[in-house]
Amino acid sequence: MKRYKQILAAGAAAFFLLSPAASVLAGAPDTVVRIGIREGQTSVAVAGPFGVGVYRNGSLWKKYPARKNINITYGDKGITVDGAAAGGSVLLRSLDARGALKISNGYSYRGDLEVIKTPQKQGLTVVNVVPVEKYLYGVVGKEMSPSWSMEALKAQAVAARTYAISHKGYFKSRGFDMTDDTNSQTYAGVNGEAPSVLKAVKATRGEILTYGGKPIEAFFSANAGGWTEHSENVWGNKIPYLRGVSDSADKMPEYRWSVTVTPERLAAALAAAGKNVGAIKSITLTPLAKRPMAVPDRGVSGRVLSLTVSGSAGQAKITGNSFQSMLGLKSTLFDFYQGNGNPPDPDKAKAARSNVFPVKAGTPLTIYGFGWGHGLGMSQYGAYQMAREHGEDAAFYRKILSHYYTGTSLSKLY
Repeated sequence: MKRYKQILAAGAAAFFLLSPAASVLAGAPDTVVRIGIREGQTSVAVAGPFGVGVYRNGSLWKKYPARKNINITYGDKGITVDGAAAGGSVLLRSLDARGALKISNGYSYRGDLEVIKTPQKQGLTVVNVVPVEKYLYGVVGKEMSPSWSMEALKAQAVAARTYAISHKGYFKSRGFDMTDDTNSQTYAGVNGEAPSVLKAVKATRGEILTYGGKPIEAFFSANAGGWTEHSENVWGNKIPYLRGVSDSADKMPEYRWSVTVTPERLAAALAAAGKNVGAIKSITLTPLAKRPMAVPDRGVSGRVLSLTVSGSAGQAKITGNSFQSMLGLKSTLFDFYQGNGNPPDPDKAKAARSNVFPVKAGTPLTIYGFGWGHGLGMSQYGAYQMAREHGEDAAFYRKILSHYYTGTSLSKLY
């Protein structure tokens, strides 16, 4: 794996300060986001340490004392609050700005909780209506460990903020902007907060990544395994700022992994997926080699685009994504090895096999790979390793971001 000095030499021209594009977005208020917390529920109970005000049609309707549960249900009368009909929706707000609202079987949340009828189905949906900066307090520490270097946490804060801004309205048909899980960004409200996270969010307040003056799709994954991937090789669309770049993450967990299977088990897995080739004889795939790569069946990072398995009953062409899903692999950045000793390191040794990999019956087959996740955009472990090795500079997070998001600008939204 290349060290950051090599990365910096290749990417120095992309390093940015706050860009002129910032003026296009500057002055906007602290954006409010709507996060789906519960969906399709028959009931929910909410309380607050300073008491709670319940609003209906924009006006204060009921007041509840500190730590008193408010029982909201959905049934024949629609939404009710302690048995009283509430109409189409209610909004709950702490009677003191310092207070958070706690769902009895869940987390506590800053901002307001809006309870609406679940669109297009029975039940109620709970939405956390919260300023984006306070939303990030509960996101950054769930997407990246609060114990990590401050510059890595700052980079995560900017990426998460950019993701939130660019995904407003994404789940509008369900009554909110984003979910609180991996379908959007993992969010745990107050329970996800930590002093280091609050510091990182505040240090980057209002900063987002833009390309052509617009917020980018700031995707990130756990560990890119040595090289990130071009967007078109993962999700089909070419996005100019999601280009494959070197990823300094070789000292991090999940960098290298392996799975051992027998040829017979692999054949059974293929058959279960509708790809019955009989007894496996060979696998046709360009061997994983030093990145960047430029071959038809692998992406620039070496991630498998497609492979062909030949057997006694025929052959089947399989996409890298399908093969990953079939065997539960951590990424599509993998290769095959059969025999004694350790699999080769593609960045240190020349591939020791041809494009056609013969499979020996009865001999375990090692599928070895690198990274964890789709490999688009920022590698979180890569950002951490970069920050640990070169993070003395309080603005180093900008170098991390400019490295992983090609040609972007760091813009001040507010």
